[in-house]
Amino acid sequence: MKRAEVRQLQAWLDGVDRFNATPGEGTTRGVYTPEDVAARDYVKKEMEQLGLTVSQDPMGNLFGELPGTDPELAPVWTGSHIDTVPNGGKFDGLAGVFAGMEALRLIKESGLPHRRTLSVNVYSGEEMSRFGICCIGSRALTGRLKAEDLQERRSPEGQSIYDAIKDCGYEVDSFDEAYPHKKEIYASLELHIEQNSKLEKAGLPLGIVTGICAPTNLSVVVKGVQTHAGGTSMADRRDAFMAAAEMAAELERLARESKSAYITGTVGHVEVLPNAANVIPGEVRFTVDIRSVSAEDKDELYQALRKAYDNIASRRGVSVEITLLNHDKPLLCDEAICRLLREKAAALAVPCMDIVSGPYHDSLLLGDLTKVGMLFVPSRDGISHDRNEWTDTADIARGTDVLAETMLALANEL
Repeated sequence: MKRAEVRQLQAWLDGVDRFNATPGEGTTRGVYTPEDVAARDYVKKEMEQLGLTVSQDPMGNLFGELPGTDPELAPVWTGSHIDTVPNGGKFDGLAGVFAGMEALRLIKESGLPHRRTLSVNVYSGEEMSRFGICCIGSRALTGRLKAEDLQERRSPEGQSIYDAIKDCGYEVDSFDEAYPHKKEIYASLELHIEQNSKLEKAGLPLGIVTGICAPTNLSVVVKGVQTHAGGTSMADRRDAFMAAAEMAAELERLARESKSAYITGTVGHVEVLPNAANVIPGEVRFTVDIRSVSAEDKDELYQALRKAYDNIASRRGVSVEITLLNHDKPLLCDEAICRLLREKAAALAVPCMDIVSGPYHDSLLLGDLTKVGMLFVPSRDGISHDRNEWTDTADIARGTDVLAETMLALANEL
């Protein structure tokens, strides 16, 4: 089989980046926006030019298939997402979509037989930026997203997921007929940028992901008493912000002291009301993001956090309301696929290391449907979700070669 073409991968990355709401200020392509629809149409046309059979489901998930010689066998999937965070980079998600397309091109042009159908997929709404929920498309495929969620989940502007999909012209009213996914899938692979600096620091071009951390997301509202900053003594204050600040510090302490192999705790969004310099805040709203590769460790931290927040609120004379937004389970990647990825990397002389994924990916959800494997390629300085995100296209090409060889091997397994 020929090797992946850096020039082709770069052309696709540059081509799709034209569909961007913030040119010159990073890449912004929220799911179900005009930019997202245009990017999806671009990818669809490029898939068709490769000779793939392209279909789209009610959530806008794209499937570009290369039929196998025995189409009754369960297919092998690969793919990722094309939506971005606001003012993000152009590699997160996109690298995996175009690596999958290039892998199928290489397999097709090689003429080598493959019994199972191969499919490169674009999953809708992996980022949670627009509707406050991650992996919208893959959640639907696995049955973790329900029709009522489409009406209840809304953007900051108040638009529901349902209305946003309807505006795109997708067949969202067929939701209950389409999901969860009805057909068996043999295996699913995903190439992704690392979004950390472990590979770069190790001087290695490839990581074999052994496990994917899952998020637990909370919305927290702290209510105290809004009053004058000078007129209220320190003893008489019921300061919502200071209570929230202590809660944030407690999250950090619990995560740092956890014995988990990998766990993180983050306060990422904070609103202070009324947000005036001479007013003691009466209300604070903030988010909590907890991730771990161990479901048990994550549950333990979550329960300890709830108890600690209640204690802080009681001691400071404020109230706290904690809403659980999602509580996903981590995924351990399939050991046989991990071995196969290592074997193919060795055969291609691509040095690699095992690695845990702190960020979640569509593969986390797809583990409900099939066995999963992931590959990471390096991120310069570990930067992602930022306009300075950068991955060398030559590294994406090396990862694509390993992806293609692994997909071909899986496609001929029985």
